[in-house]
This record gives sequence, structure tokens and C-alpha cells, in this order.
Amino acid sequence: MPLNIDHARINAAIARAETQTAGEITCVIKKTALDYPETPLMWAAASAFILPLIFLGLGVWPHDWLGPVLSAIAGWNAPNVTGELLAAEAIIFYALTQLILFAAVYVLVSVPKVTLWLTPRFITRRRAHKKALEQFMARGLHLTEERTGVMIFCALEERFVDVIADEGIYSRVDKSEWNATVAALVSHIKKGDLTTGFEAAVERCGMVLSSHFPPGATNANESPDVLIEI
Repeated sequence: MPLNIDHARINAAIARAETQTAGEITCVIKKTALDYPETPLMWAAASAFILPLIFLGLGVWPHDWLGPVLSAIAGWNAPNVTGELLAAEAIIFYALTQLILFAAVYVLVSVPKVTLWLTPRFITRRRAHKKALEQFMARGLHLTEERTGVMIFCALEERFVDVIADEGIYSRVDKSEWNATVAALVSHIKKGDLTTGFEAAVERCGMVLSSHFPPGATNANESPDVLIEI
């Protein structure tokens, strides 16, 4: 997905929109994927637990393939054992198989693109929404005089867009308006045009705010009119 963004155009769009309203609009984009440390652990643990059982069900014993591998690598030869020693050997080989699978899958799934692809969608959406709320608070949008701060947030790698509105706005603007703002940005993201997408979302957000929160006598600018990349 293209990452080039024309900050000047988006900043100008924010400034234009805020001339029509007492609301404050901030745009934040997260270009890189969020952290999902639980995903490699989850897949590695599941693989180490389930795959050996599948192999055993198919009649493929760890000794059958791990023994020759160890022999080729270290010159190790499995002793010919019976009885309790055979059972102990089977346990050891099973444990080694689990360890190898866990390590291999953990390394593979730790690759950022693979991590994101294998993380369930409901987790990526919840994590991105949490990041949006964190940014809303960090940017002080909850501290505007009339509680009219709005943030348009985009987590690019998660393909997630959210609009966070302060309580002064949330109680008066129908949710469908924010859904339309999200749709305006998403439609352009799908075309690879982030700049036009943010411009369209900001313009629509400004129109919504202007009908409920017209500019005051001073119309003080309480937040920077810039796109923030994190």
C-alpha cells in the first residue's frame, strides 16, 4: 500500500474545516503495525501441542524422523532399546519434537507481516481502537473548552479507521455521520490515495460539526491543524 502522504494538503483541509465550526479536528495515522506479542506464542504453543498428536495419529513417530536428523547432524545413533527404556526414549523424542516445533513456529510467526496476518481480526480491531483512544487522550482532545474535539484515526497496516468524538459532540451527532466519515476515508485508501481520503474525511467531519457547533466569536484554535504520524 502506498505510504506517500501530502501533509500540506491535509493540513490545509483541517484548517479550512475548522473555520466553519467551534470543533477541533485532529488526524492521526499509524503507518506501522501495532504489537501483538501474544500471536507468536499462541501459534507456537498450539503447534507444539497439536502437530505431534496429529503425527502420532498418522503413525509417524518422533523417533522415525528425529533420530535420522540427529544422526546426520551430530553423528548420534539411537540405541536399540526395549521396555521401559523404549518408553523413556519415546517421551524424550516427543518432548524434543515439541521444543523444535515451538521454536520454529515462534520464529516464523514473529515476522511482522506474518504476525499481523495470523492475528484474528477482532484482536487487531480492538487493539487499533485502543490505540485510537490513547492518541485522543494524549493529544489533549478531551480538554477542549466545549468538549468538541474529534480525531480521525487510521491504523494503516490493520486497515482500520476510527473517528473518536468527545462527549460534547458524541451526544448530539448521530453515529451514522461518523460511519460516513470513515467510509469516505476507506474508499480512497482502497484506491491507494491516502491524501484525498483524509481530505474527504476532514471535509465531511467539518460539515457535520458546523451544523451542530458553529464557530464562536473568537473561534480559538485549540489543537494544531496537522496530520500526525506515529
